[in-house]
Amino acid sequence: GEGEQRRKADEEDEERRRLAEDAARMDRTVMVVGLNVKADERDIFEFFVGAAGKVRDVQIIRDARTGRSKGVAYVEFQSHEGTTKALGMSGQTMKGAAIRVQPSQSDGGRTTFASQSVFRSPYAY
Repeated sequence: GEGEQRRKADEEDEERRRLAEDAARMDRTVMVVGLNVKADERDIFEFFVGAAGKVRDVQIIRDARTGRSKGVAYVEFQSHEGTTKALGMSGQTMKGAAIRVQPSQSDGGRTTFASQSVFRSPYAY
């Protein structure tokens, strides 16, 4: 009946909103690679908060078995401006390791191509 259809429409709205929020979050998130494995969430937070602005979340990718950092983290900023500034910090040193900052990869492939070409940098070798 009618109630059933309305509930379905609500669920679809909900789903759309969630996808939009996910996309927006991805837009505010960078992937950091080449981290010193001893760097923890706090180190990463403090590294970016000074230069890029408010950080909402830091997630270090860890080995499921050992819990050791894989030297990769996702950093979500409060605003898109934060991600832009963070991308400009690529190549800086954190705890003795030169890090690379790149757009988070799970944004539907928009940046995958771009980020591949960027790191053909002459300084990389």
